Amino acid sequence: MGLSILIVNYNTEQFIVNFLHDLTKQTIDASCLEVIIVNNSNNNTMQSLIEQNNLNLNLNIQVMLSENIGFGRAMNLAASVAKQPHLLIANPDLVLADPDYLQELLIQANAHPEYGVITTQLLDEKQQDLSEFYNYEFHETFGFENQICWFSGALLLIRSEIYQHIGGFDPDFFMYCEDEDICLRIKQLGLPLIKLNHLQILHIGGASEPNLCHNYFCRWYRSQILFAYKHMSVDAFNQLITKLQRKSRSKCMIYQILKPLGIARYTFKLTQWKAMAEVIKRTQQESTAWLKYSPK
Repeated sequence: MGLSILIVNYNTEQFIVNFLHDLTKQTIDASCLEVIIVNNSNNNTMQSLIEQNNLNLNLNIQVMLSENIGFGRAMNLAASVAKQPHLLIANPDLVLADPDYLQELLIQANAHPEYGVITTQLLDEKQQDLSEFYNYEFHETFGFENQICWFSGALLLIRSEIYQHIGGFDPDFFMYCEDEDICLRIKQLGLPLIKLNHLQILHIGGASEPNLCHNYFCRWYRSQILFAYKHMSVDAFNQLITKLQRKSRSKCMIYQILKPLGIARYTFKLTQWKAMAEVIKRTQQESTAWLKYSPK
């Protein structure tokens, strides 16, 4: 019984190469691993780098070409061909310093055969653990108060049978909040989210989307609102939209007035709230259907 490591590439080839090098140093038996990379960049760069670095000599690596279909759909594509009983959802910008990390992760997975999702400490470059969260978007808990609500999608271990049972990641999400959604749906099955605090992995963060621009915030807020739409009651969702409409309008006015001061923080906040206002406006004008991602 082993691990299928699933990775989505979108202009993160060098990060993935570094991560694959880390995998070759792991003490786990290589026969227990397979790596499936969905290449949303839809070019041959990833495959070429793997061959140039001889990474396919010691690792079982499969690269699947794809258009940019988003994170969740790409992970579902990778999972559809995975052969191992445990799926390790992994961001490309992870750094594996502990050579026994995967071996211990697999040991713990087998020791908790009824687990829903497993993760470990997920450290940023400041050594802060950003793996676990105790509420969902807009401070909702959906009945799961005072407990872990979801884990960061940068590293999630999920049993293949559970992943298939729930249909994997919700394809309506292009990027962002799909990790919250899948953890919530797994918790609703009565399965536990398990955190292994004795294991650590470094997450660099922001590799596939380093620029926090207007379009980034539009994608982020669109996913937030979609998550709320899927899991809130109709009345609660409508109240949220009204509240966000008023708040975004007010914040835009304030930061527009402050913008001439030339303070970067105010300009950044204006960008954020303009994006929120745009998402709310489209949701109201075009209905919630536009929130759902649909490939062209």
